[in-house]
Amino acid sequence: MRIGCLAAAVLAASAMAGVVETEREFFGTGDFDGNGRVDVVIHDKATGKYRLGYQGADGGITWVNYRASGVKDATGIATGRLFDPQKDGLVITAADANQVVVVGAADTGSPSKPEAVAFETLGPAAVLAVDVGGAGNTPLDDLAIGSIYNEPNKLTLLRNNGSEITVFAEPEIKMLWSRPARVVVKKGGPAVVAGLWAGDEGETFRLADFGGGKEAVLAEAGGFAKESDYVVGFFRGGPLAEVAAYVRGGNAIEVAALEEAGGKLKLGARKSFDLGKPIKVAVAVPAGNRSQLLVLFGKGETAEVYEIDVTAAPKPVQAFAPAAGDALFGAVAIEKSFLVFSGPDYSKFSMAFEAWEFSGAAHAAGAHGKLASMADNDDATVPDIQKRLVETLAKEGIKAAADMKAYTNTIPGSTVNYVMLPIPGGEFLMGSPEAEAGRNADESPQRRVKVAPFWIGRCEVTWNEYELFMYPDDEKKLRLEIPTEDYVNQVSDAVTRPSKPYMEMSFGMGKEGYPAISMTQHAANKYCHWLSAKTGHYYRLPTEAEWEYACRAGTTTAYSFGGDAALLGEHAWFEDNADFKYQKVGRKKPNAWGLYDMHGNVAEWCLDQYEDSYARIKDLIENPWNRAAQPYPQVARGGSFDDSAAKLRSAARRGSDRSWKMRDPQLPKSIWWLTDAPFLGFRVVRPLAVPPPAELQKYWTSGVEKD
Repeated sequence: MRIGCLAAAVLAASAMAGVVETEREFFGTGDFDGNGRVDVVIHDKATGKYRLGYQGADGGITWVNYRASGVKDATGIATGRLFDPQKDGLVITAADANQVVVVGAADTGSPSKPEAVAFETLGPAAVLAVDVGGAGNTPLDDLAIGSIYNEPNKLTLLRNNGSEITVFAEPEIKMLWSRPARVVVKKGGPAVVAGLWAGDEGETFRLADFGGGKEAVLAEAGGFAKESDYVVGFFRGGPLAEVAAYVRGGNAIEVAALEEAGGKLKLGARKSFDLGKPIKVAVAVPAGNRSQLLVLFGKGETAEVYEIDVTAAPKPVQAFAPAAGDALFGAVAIEKSFLVFSGPDYSKFSMAFEAWEFSGAAHAAGAHGKLASMADNDDATVPDIQKRLVETLAKEGIKAAADMKAYTNTIPGSTVNYVMLPIPGGEFLMGSPEAEAGRNADESPQRRVKVAPFWIGRCEVTWNEYELFMYPDDEKKLRLEIPTEDYVNQVSDAVTRPSKPYMEMSFGMGKEGYPAISMTQHAANKYCHWLSAKTGHYYRLPTEAEWEYACRAGTTTAYSFGGDAALLGEHAWFEDNADFKYQKVGRKKPNAWGLYDMHGNVAEWCLDQYEDSYARIKDLIENPWNRAAQPYPQVARGGSFDDSAAKLRSAARRGSDRSWKMRDPQLPKSIWWLTDAPFLGFRVVRPLAVPPPAELQKYWTSGVEKD
């Protein structure tokens, strides 16, 4: 039976490359990105969300935002070379939903789209990615699936030829197949398939080979308790592995050694030992040239590592306990280490990890940290939206800056429109000179910056536009009168929308034709995400460089109209003329490039993390962007109706602050609304070039939106 080099490393460490299953989660391993290091997957059974941890060359693990498998109430998961002989993917089953899905995990930046495996069966539950030999075999792994509702019972073998997965054979079976895993039972030998076969009287442990195109039994032993689970490891360090079996919630563990005679394997006499506490899950973990047994007890209150000997009681050698108020959720072995997953004892899923590496006498604590959040996100929409953005650009025949024209767009499914103006690419001096009146130190040192061409909104985003995004139920009713494509509705509806605001967010200053205000930078990013899905045009917030470049419109003076602040009233709403509230957009004079309200009315979000100088920016840098690494402060530009003239200058900057959510009564505070920033809105840009999905996702999801 063929097995990849990475999987071999896992098996050599623990003898077993299955998936560790707990009540709520599956924990598995594989080389998903093909770099030769063991990566980790955690799949939440109930929701179908899965989290991937990619191990780098230095052994550090980078966890990416959760992805959606589309398989809720999952009953089985496996990893294997399903799409690429050098990289692992996932296969997930749900018995009640009669569902089998495969999904790639090679892209560390963007999720792959899950693909359904269609075949006639009832209740696909147990699944294993394994090389099924025979006619038509390929370098990719095939699938073996055990179902729970078929009559008679069947074990379905599916051939994976790289373009489709089809039924290869369906042998009838007398018992139900469960807990399948790839295991090495003889040092230096190939991996074989292990599993439990559940019958009326109990369960049978079986080792088999599928290399001949069907199951060939290598060894089996009956008499195990119903609902047993098992672990295979080289616990004594000998040439043959041992098997430890247990029932979750029970105190006992049965241990037996594999024996070989005349080239045939068998499971030797079993001996039972009482560990004194209910077992949650057991995992074989690496300990030099042998394995040890890690056991999590109760609901994860404690854990211990044991030395296992078939004839003597397991010997506890190291104890573990979570932090106060936490529980241990699961564990997996990776190469020379193992990972333990934990979280608050009330949580439905694990939230943190800690690595433990064998150091000669015991396991020493290593890297630790938080897992990716399980809060709802819309990352899965990005690849489909990106594809449409590229196609739309091609249909419009826009290939270069010379093709860019001003346009008016109507948001599909509505009568609301907005105007976008083209901005030619070029160089400019970002920041203010030392002699400029009213300047602040954070506007220096001045840097010469290159900016690629883009479109920018002629006006700030208005409530007319933003409320289509803000109130999805109202927007869906409007579609009944103004139908849109089903595909557009589906992908835009999948973008995360704002929560209901705690208060009336215009603060009585007006809605029709007025700028939308008081949204967080995260909310403004999500609007751009949604608008891109709706229109097929790529929208995002402007970077600081893009915003100042557009505001200056080729000037080097304090304002886009010159340096005389006495003329500001003709071009902007600010503290001298706004009557302490915002005004309708587009009522003052535009700048030389036709943009309204770049000075005043409401301040405008930019993409950048605020820093108190431009020291990080190098001269002649192209399209600088200081990506957010923390929730505060982020950059706002342009000044507002509530600001003095100096704060409306082209170079003036402002950083966001926690006080902008002061009156929000929620804990944690809303990621969508600013109860105390009625002076802040935004406008959108549309860059000429559409980036790949991984980069696109970074523009739309900062990852730091929570306080």
